[in-house]
Amino acid sequence: MMAVMVLLAGAVVWKECGERGGHGFIRAEVFGGFEEPKITPPRKGEAPVFQEEIINKNQNLPFVHVCSIVELAGGDLGALWYGGPYEYCHENRIYFSTLKDGAWTAPLVIMTPEKVERDLGRPIRCLGNPLLIQSSDGSLRLLFVTIAMGRWSGAQINTCLSKDRGRNWSRVERLTLSPLCNFSELVRNRPIPLTPPSARGGEGWCVPLYQELIGKFPELLWLKQVDGRLIAEKSRMAGGCATLQPSLIPINKESAVALLRDWTQAKRVFMSRTKDGGQTWSRPVPTNLPNPDAGISGLLLSDGRLILAFNDSIILREKLSLALSDDLGASWKNLFLLEHDADAVSSYPFMKRTSDGLIRMVYTHEGDDIKMLTINESWIAAQPEGKLEPSVR
Repeated sequence: MMAVMVLLAGAVVWKECGERGGHGFIRAEVFGGFEEPKITPPRKGEAPVFQEEIINKNQNLPFVHVCSIVELAGGDLGALWYGGPYEYCHENRIYFSTLKDGAWTAPLVIMTPEKVERDLGRPIRCLGNPLLIQSSDGSLRLLFVTIAMGRWSGAQINTCLSKDRGRNWSRVERLTLSPLCNFSELVRNRPIPLTPPSARGGEGWCVPLYQELIGKFPELLWLKQVDGRLIAEKSRMAGGCATLQPSLIPINKESAVALLRDWTQAKRVFMSRTKDGGQTWSRPVPTNLPNPDAGISGLLLSDGRLILAFNDSIILREKLSLALSDDLGASWKNLFLLEHDADAVSSYPFMKRTSDGLIRMVYTHEGDDIKMLTINESWIAAQPEGKLEPSVR
């Protein structure tokens, strides 16, 4: 039976890999379009801001990974990640910390394999990538990955809800995104809020997904919360089995740029576009940014340029840089080298603009630290842009 399921899954993935473009299959009349970006330009004479800090300073875990941040009700920041002895370990936990009075609280365990197994009534091997969505009613929705067997190709997405800022969580539920093979689904990058199609449409989000079964390709998870009920649908962005972990950057309600991690010999960040609110996407094309099969994250600036965090190499993850594009991702210029240590890895950046106008970025630093960078657009404007040459490493 398992062999038959694998063959069927392989046939589905082969079909998706063979197609040249993405197809929506979502109901636009249900989910609406992207929320219009509202970005206030920096004030004249505003001082540049550049701050670095370690979030999990005294956690002392040998392995932490895939951090993300959320702005909580009231403007506080929350950060979460998973960690433990090593990747794919059953002892790994999901941790959550909040920024209060200028300092991060001690990491709180918010999800364990034991809770997942108890709630779902089935065993799991380990926990993986977590994301948080802040709802307008003050509740927090957690999305996270679990593996029952194997590695990330066997991952599934789960969700639960907290109504007390992350201290307690509802029963874990597994999202059913495919009627045939409901596995190899992972979350990674920033959720995008949606504009409801009507005044009574309810809150919605577009969450970047990706698959790793046989091939690798990007998808989108469309979520909507109506009267306490969660509606979830999935759509494919692109075929080709070459790209994954999309970072979505909405330009307006209908248009967005997706920047994608590459796992082929092209060794470049790829780009795709939509002009119909994410229903369909152009075929991904390579940019001039190198990519060593590593995560990326980007944002729109108030002047229409894009900023991207990426590993500036075609092989290693020892360099983490920022780059700028003034043509919506078609070409890029180097802005700033954040990290460069031949003996350490800095990876998996996650960028978010908070309501105070600041840009926050968290990433895994040296394997056991979660580091946060805070900058503003005045700092970006003060940096000299450098020509981006093809990487030789």
